[in-house]
Amino acid sequence: MAETIRLRVKCHACSNVIEGTAKYGSGHFVPEGVLFEFVAVGKVEDSKGRRVKAEVTCTCPNCGVKCKYNV
Repeated sequence: MAETIRLRVKCHACSNVIEGTAKYGSGHFVPEGVLFEFVAVGKVEDSKGRRVKAEVTCTCPNCGVKCKYNV
């Protein structure tokens, strides 16, 4: 079953808000909006529900700087 991942972060260099979504499931990754590289490092279950822990790398469409985030 695919899970929807929403990315909303600020660029390290120009503070532009970078937004994108992706559907992540067994063997597939389908990005929409800003393209980003996604590496799942685990899942967390808490009172808010299930979440995916990941490392995300994306290029800012405004200034071209490559930014890395832990989500």
